[in-house]
Amino acid sequence: MRRFPSQLLVPLSILLLLAGAILTGGRKVLDAQGRPTVVYAHPPCPPDLMVYFEEAFTAFRTQHPEINFQVLHITGQYEDKIKIMFAGKVAPDVIFMYATALPSWVDLNALEPLDELMASDGKVKHDDYFRAAMETFSWAGKLYGLPKDASADILFYNKAMFLEQGIPLPTGDWTWDDYLAAARKLTRDSDGDGRIDVYGASQPEWDRLVIQNGGKVISDDGQRCLLGEPEAIAALKWWAALRTRHKVSPTPEATMDTSTWRLFALKRLGMFVSMYPCVPILRRTCDFEWDITLTPKGSTRRYSAFLGSAFAITRQSQNKEAAYTFVRWMTSEGMRHIMSFDIPSYVELGRSEEWRDATQPPAGKHVAVDVMDYAGPPAIKHPAWSEINDAITPKLDQVNRGVTTVEEAVSGIVPDVNAILARYLPNGIE
Repeated sequence: MRRFPSQLLVPLSILLLLAGAILTGGRKVLDAQGRPTVVYAHPPCPPDLMVYFEEAFTAFRTQHPEINFQVLHITGQYEDKIKIMFAGKVAPDVIFMYATALPSWVDLNALEPLDELMASDGKVKHDDYFRAAMETFSWAGKLYGLPKDASADILFYNKAMFLEQGIPLPTGDWTWDDYLAAARKLTRDSDGDGRIDVYGASQPEWDRLVIQNGGKVISDDGQRCLLGEPEAIAALKWWAALRTRHKVSPTPEATMDTSTWRLFALKRLGMFVSMYPCVPILRRTCDFEWDITLTPKGSTRRYSAFLGSAFAITRQSQNKEAAYTFVRWMTSEGMRHIMSFDIPSYVELGRSEEWRDATQPPAGKHVAVDVMDYAGPPAIKHPAWSEINDAITPKLDQVNRGVTTVEEAVSGIVPDVNAILARYLPNGIE
């Protein structure tokens, strides 16, 4: 188990919060009316979406007047600031958490397991949420977060561009070879200056391809990096070839000053793989017909990474039952307030006609729920996720630029990742 960092650059706002807590003897457990106080630390959020969250928070306060519910708005560097609050013994009762962050929070002994709270409350059970979501936010047989949104990889495509070029539209039966074939037809020099300015497709995330090809990034026991295995090597070669050999994916220069979704909105990209939260962005920015479908099938299996978020209760909370009431409400009935831009992980709402029948595009939005049938936890589920990712990404970037081969990159990646994994083996996660 790791400790919270003792030497961090503490932002002024957090210093003030810590100082206030010290002067007042810590955050009050009960308010003047004797109600349990629950503080939720909300992550940075665009103002247009924050309106919906505020609506949900107001509804919770109305339905649960017995709880003094407060929201602490965190701006920038969310996880760093929360860790500083943990170190100062003034952690909020509830935090927001992405899928890849769970193991590191558990490793820091920061989160309260939810299984007993769920059982004693009795209002929701494991099966009320999508399987992939519950697997993602569990560790070592314990549940540490109730999932909010059900986001996994889906394929976005410019339907108008496909129709203009006379290319059959993508379907859920596509393979990655179909993806490449369509990307080749979509890629072109539209203004005749000798340079490609419309790319057929983005590169999907490399780790998804590894898993779909029967490989793994890390062994099940967490002891070895497996990117040197034949299945992984083959997947990485196919991934890199989209850019280096087939030239159907944007170059690093093409994406230097803009995002993938922006290239798509500018009609300079025919297809890209991303999560459902791109939908509200494209609704505002695209002036052409577009849609979504399932990502292509791999050679051995279907797989889409579950990358939704969850609410977790901190170990430092002194009102865990009241905190759980908010977490359970917000991830179930409370999702009605924000499901115009999120897919609820709560199955009753996620599979409801109430969600599917919305008139806003895309037409095939049901796909974003259908993908839950085969979605699974992220390929790298480890406390050192960020460090492992940092050890891999620069070397694969060199492959993408044609500077080195996949084999050469992997020969450096495997020992580096193994060294990181080795630091977690003696004690593990309690």
